[in-house]
Amino acid sequence: MTWSQVDRDELLIRSGKDPFVRFATSHELVAVAGPHGWACASPWRPGSRHWGGAAVVGPDAPADAETAALRAIVAAAPDLALEWFSTEDGRELALPPAYLGTGSGRWSLMWCERTAAAVEPAGLSAQGLELVELADDADADLLDAFGRTHGEDPYMGFPGHGFASLWLAARDEVGQIVAVGALHELGSGMPHLAGLVVRPELRGQGIGALLTEALTARAVQEAGVSTLSVFTSNAGAVRLYERLGYATAHRFHTRELAPTGHPA
Repeated sequence: MTWSQVDRDELLIRSGKDPFVRFATSHELVAVAGPHGWACASPWRPGSRHWGGAAVVGPDAPADAETAALRAIVAAAPDLALEWFSTEDGRELALPPAYLGTGSGRWSLMWCERTAAAVEPAGLSAQGLELVELADDADADLLDAFGRTHGEDPYMGFPGHGFASLWLAARDEVGQIVAVGALHELGSGMPHLAGLVVRPELRGQGIGALLTEALTARAVQEAGVSTLSVFTSNAGAVRLYERLGYATAHRFHTRELAPTGHPA
């Protein structure tokens, strides 16, 4: 299968304005297209940081189509430091000599352009909660401690790293934070939900859903779209996002990459 390098405008056409291309890439990218599909690599974070990519092909594509696409991208940009590369779940990928795999995961990319979500969901006040904005820099220690204590360690909201354009916290009547969540800015400039954590003893009461609603409403209001990533196996979360107006763009199998020091 032959892959030819294309620019982003051509990639949008060849991909049928795929949501990954529309919302997760900018003109800073390396892209290829062929008779069976397309592939690209671009910075996930602003400032040309954390480059990653994806290949999407049709059901009649050869088994090694994505392997060839990744090799074409690496050949076109041999100095590029890719940190991850995705295929649709169930598709094969053999890494080029320049990279080795350090892990993998399966996640779904979802997006929402129209939503009935409210910036200030009524359900929060009904539970005696209020929304407050926190600062990514000044409140970084507070956010990180909350995320690590009540969620995962390390906390994937990454407060203080400059990724977040907005942090929202739900606070109870005595001022205690019960949940936090953020909008990260992708390298494309589009918002991406991240870092949602609810105190364990308060889960199951809809607080996380209400905070997600508020973040989604603000993203759509300000940027015209909200995006998020969710583990594909988390069926409950996927159903929640669908109720808020999200649709699944891709169910990805992502390989984490590290350079080997060998030429492409």
